[in-house]
Amino acid sequence: MFDFFEELSSAGAHRILALQDKGSGLRAFIALDDTTLGPACGGIRTLAYNSTAEALTDVAKLASAMTLKCAIAGLDAGGGKAVVILHPDMDRAAAFRRLGDFIEDLGGLFRTAGDLGTTNEDLLQIAERTSHVNTSSNQLSTATGQGIVNCIRACAIERGLTGLSGLHIAVQGCGLIGNGVARSLAAQGAKVTVADVDENKAKILANEIGGNWITADKILTTDVDIISPCAVGGVVTPQIVNDIRAWAICGGANNQLSDKSVDALLAARGIAYVPDFLASSGAVIDGIARTVMNSDPNAFIARLEETALLILQQARKEGSGTDAIGRALALSRINKVNLRALQTH
Repeated sequence: MFDFFEELSSAGAHRILALQDKGSGLRAFIALDDTTLGPACGGIRTLAYNSTAEALTDVAKLASAMTLKCAIAGLDAGGGKAVVILHPDMDRAAAFRRLGDFIEDLGGLFRTAGDLGTTNEDLLQIAERTSHVNTSSNQLSTATGQGIVNCIRACAIERGLTGLSGLHIAVQGCGLIGNGVARSLAAQGAKVTVADVDENKAKILANEIGGNWITADKILTTDVDIISPCAVGGVVTPQIVNDIRAWAICGGANNQLSDKSVDALLAARGIAYVPDFLASSGAVIDGIARTVMNSDPNAFIARLEETALLILQQARKEGSGTDAIGRALALSRINKVNLRALQTH
């Protein structure tokens, strides 16, 4: 039997709003994970979830990752996320307009943009009802790609290399982000192999950048220097760690590690892993720096390389996992703000 509060507790989120609108068929969750540093920020994922429990767990985990992204990137924002549950009876346009109404009711506490399964048309429907949505999907994906490439460069530097030229890098996923990452890496002299569940998309991209393509089931274990997961999460599992031949992993997919144990397993094998909440933070940096902080996002995105290098070097020195180090670094910023707030009361 599904227990909402038990599921909420196990997922780790602090506040989740359950949204339903009978007229449009909207069924959605908005998670507000943390607002210590500023408004909760995160995209809208739209999927045909197998169950309500699956959607609830997904929104909670994604919102938690957004909290880490914002904190480690130095943004004045916290973590949030929304998921829309696709089903046959949903009037898509009307449902997203109603979602916009709900977001507007939050008065700026939640700022959002696109994510997996959400189209630009969906975002435009939301924008009819609220200003707290960023509809510039291409701009945000470009920023994400730039951040990932900066962090990949940190992997190379930590390895004692001066750049990306000559490295063989495998990119998993040929969507907006994976496509941009692959093109940028190729332009910097890297040999690029791509994969996607849509093999035709992978073939076209490989041909355009002068790279290679491989089937999606082989991309993570192919013989390359670096793997860049830019599709779905949970792909780096305990079972696959021993088969990975790359010496580094750095990509844009959220929650790439299937569970916390994988962090230590990668460290034990000497595989450098840039925490995904750092590598994939370009989009939220671009959105929040522009709309909340009135700052130049490029300076924040450039600093991702420095932060990634710091984490990789500390992990190497301590022989520990990078994910744990990155989380501690992000949460220390939140804890400092909470401590100052307590001291002033």
